Amino acid sequence: MTEESGGGKPGPARRRRPVYRSAARDQEWLLAVLPAFPVALLVMRLWYAGRQDTQTVLLLVQHVSPLGLLSVVLLTMIWVVPVVVLAGRVLGSLYRVSTGRSSWLVRSADRIPDWVVALAVLLAMLGWQLRFLPVLAAFALSAAGLTVRDRHPERARLVYAVCVVVPVLAAVFVYVILYPAIAMARAEGDFSTLILLAVPPGVAPLLTGPVPEVSAWLIAHGAAAVLAVVLPLATGLVVLRAPILPLSAVEVTPERKSPGNEVVVGYVIAADDRMTTLLERAGPVRFVRNDMLVSRVLCPEPGDVPRSRVHLRHWYVEQSMISWLAPDPLPAAMDPRCEGRPPADP
Repeated sequence: MTEESGGGKPGPARRRRPVYRSAARDQEWLLAVLPAFPVALLVMRLWYAGRQDTQTVLLLVQHVSPLGLLSVVLLTMIWVVPVVVLAGRVLGSLYRVSTGRSSWLVRSADRIPDWVVALAVLLAMLGWQLRFLPVLAAFALSAAGLTVRDRHPERARLVYAVCVVVPVLAAVFVYVILYPAIAMARAEGDFSTLILLAVPPGVAPLLTGPVPEVSAWLIAHGAAAVLAVVLPLATGLVVLRAPILPLSAVEVTPERKSPGNEVVVGYVIAADDRMTTLLERAGPVRFVRNDMLVSRVLCPEPGDVPRSRVHLRHWYVEQSMISWLAPDPLPAAMDPRCEGRPPADP
């Protein structure tokens, strides 16, 4: 018997949370809306590169490759995918485990297959910076614990193992591995890095269980609303700083007689058999006749200045696993033309 006599209440075998799935709806409009955000980012990036000048933006639109722009946006936004997947699974499962009710957040979590969650975790491990990996571990453990608690509430030992034992052991393991970096962050006074490395493993066991039913709606849906606002803004800021054109230094013969050649550092928009079009780093567009070109060199894009010296066996906290595992670039002296100076005479 799966029901008790008299009261009709479900026994232990019937306490599994139901899986809510909405009826099929006419949602084809989503297919038209999904490309809108990347397109808006592309327009914003061109507008930013053109220093808000309409004619410059039109020139960039005419010559910049759409495939190249799309590749830049997709590579820049790749870190967003794990955030969306993990947040959807964790918040939806948290609300259902805490209340047993359905909502759009629960239905969204139901539509995320387990293999997609696992793939998102693997993608984040490779692409996120070292300082964010403890946060990733905490949310991955939370997703696993809430999923097991939701699907198998009658299996007490399994729930205890996944929701308590595994997070505690994982926290100990992470602290042992990250101890040199945590100690270095404390010695350097880098408190933001210290918090990111030290706090998430300790709170991971607290993220695998339900919250009070009274506050479940506010916590789950409030966090989803905050992410819906913050993620597009953060993605837009990252895309606006991504390079979309090759940075070159062009040595030009001056039109008027002057001692030495002029060096123009900028982004090459177009080049044909008569003219080379450059977008200078300061903003103006420069048209240079090819018969005035003396030399041209491809320059490295100046990256962000590292803000933290904390590292884990020479894996700096601002590096992703991919950049850490990749071979270091060959050492080469900076070409003086990339600094706006003509090369010295041999």
